[in-house]
Amino acid sequence: MVFSSPIFLFLFLPICLLCYLLTNLFGNIKSENICLLIFSIIFYAYGSIDFLPILLGSIVLNFIFSKIVDTVENKYLRSFVFIISILINVGFLIVYKYMNLFTGFLFGAENATNIKLPIGISFYTFQVLSYLADVHSRTVKSSNSIIDFALFTMLFPQLIAGPIVRYSTIELELKKRRTIFTSFSDGIMRFMVGFTKKIVLANALGRIADLAFKELGYYDMGPLLSTFVIICYSMQIYLDFWAYSDMAIGIGKIFGFTFPENFNMPFLSTSISEFWTRWHITLSSFFRDYVYIPLGGSRKGLLITCINLTIVFALSGFWHGASFNFLFWGLYNALFLVIERIVRSKFKIEVPQTIGIIYVFVVWNIGMILFRLENLDQIRLFLTGAFSTPLYNYSTRELVNEVYNPYFMVCFVTSLLYLTPFFSKIKNFLYKSRFGFIIVDILIITLFLYAVIEMLTSGFNPFIYFRF
Repeated sequence: MVFSSPIFLFLFLPICLLCYLLTNLFGNIKSENICLLIFSIIFYAYGSIDFLPILLGSIVLNFIFSKIVDTVENKYLRSFVFIISILINVGFLIVYKYMNLFTGFLFGAENATNIKLPIGISFYTFQVLSYLADVHSRTVKSSNSIIDFALFTMLFPQLIAGPIVRYSTIELELKKRRTIFTSFSDGIMRFMVGFTKKIVLANALGRIADLAFKELGYYDMGPLLSTFVIICYSMQIYLDFWAYSDMAIGIGKIFGFTFPENFNMPFLSTSISEFWTRWHITLSSFFRDYVYIPLGGSRKGLLITCINLTIVFALSGFWHGASFNFLFWGLYNALFLVIERIVRSKFKIEVPQTIGIIYVFVVWNIGMILFRLENLDQIRLFLTGAFSTPLYNYSTRELVNEVYNPYFMVCFVTSLLYLTPFFSKIKNFLYKSRFGFIIVDILIITLFLYAVIEMLTSGFNPFIYFRF
C-alpha cells in the first residue's frame, strides 16, 4: 500500500484516524499504541503478507536480544550477544536482498536464486540495528513493552521508506503523547504538500525519464536531450523521496510523533561532503554514527579517513540496491568525498558559493547515470548516445513532444524552484501578512485536490525508494 493510492487515501487512512481518535478519547496510551500497531500490521500485510511473519519474527527476536544485551552485566557476554544479533539481522538482509546477485555472479544468471525482496527490509533492519547498538552502548534502555518495540519497528508512516527513526527520538512519545489540534493540522498540511509534490511534480518528471530509458531508447538522444533527461531523473528522485518523507512526517505528526527531517535543501550545497549532510539525512547519520565513527572516523589521519569514507559509501551504495551499479555509484561519491578531504587538508581554497553549487549539481547528475542504469552495457550505450549526433526517430520525437508540452514545462520550472528556498521565502512572506496563513492553506488544499484528481486518472503511483 502506498500513500499515493486511492485505497490508502480514501479507506485505510480515514478508518485508521477514526479508530485512533476514538481510542484517544476513551482509552490510554497503551490502547493507542495497540491501535496503531494493528493498522501498521494491516498496512504491511496489504503489500507483503508473505513476509509479515519474517517482520514479526524479527521483532520478537530483537526484543529478546535487546533485553539480554541490556540486562547482562558481563561485558564480554553482552558484546557476544550483541554481535550475534547484528550478524543475524545483517544475515537476513544479505539473504533476501543480495543472494540473487551473489548466486548470479558466481553461477551465472540462469542459475541465480529467485528470492523475493520483502518490502521495507532495508529501512526496518537499519532501524533495529541502531536500536541494538544504542542499547549496547547504554545510550538508551531497552523497551519493557514488546508492543512499544513492535510499534517503533513497524509504525506504518515510516515503515516502507523511512525516515530511519532512532528509538531515542520517539521513546518518550511511545510512552506519553498528546494529539493536539496544532500538531494534527500541521501534519495534515505537511501530508498534502508531500502528496502534491509526488503526484504533480515527481510523476511528471518521471514520465520523461521513463520514456527516455524505455527499451534502451537513450542511445540516440544526443548531448542536450541526454543531459535534460538525467536532470529530470535526478529531480524526480529528489522530489519523490522528499515527498514521501513529507507525507511520513505529516502522518507522524497527526498521531503525535515527531520524525526527523530527511532533506535540507541539498542542492544548495557547495561540496559533496555538505550535500550528504543535507540528503537522506537519516541514512547519512546512520552510517556516520554506526559505521564511520566506529571505524575511527577522521581521528586516525588522512589515509585512514579516506579509507573509512570509501568503506562507508561503498556500503551506502550497496544498501540502495542489489546491483553492481549501486556499488559503483557509492564509490563514485566516495571518490569526490576523498578528493575534497585531501584538497581541504592540503590547500586553503575558498570556492565561491555559486561555483560550488554548480559543481555539486554537475557531479550529482553525472552520478545519476550510474544510479539509473543497471549494467555497463547500458551505461556505455547512454554515454555513446550522449556524445553522438542526435537521431530524430519515432522515439526521440515522442520524447521531445512530451518535453515541449506546456504542462510539463510548468512542472519542470516549478521543480527547479523547489531546489531553492523560493517557495519557503514566499510562504514566510505570506505568513507575515494579515491573511497569509489562510492564503497558504487554501492554496495547499486546492493543489492537493488537483493532485487527488490527477492520482485517480493516472493509475498506480509507486515511490522510487520502495524498491530499496
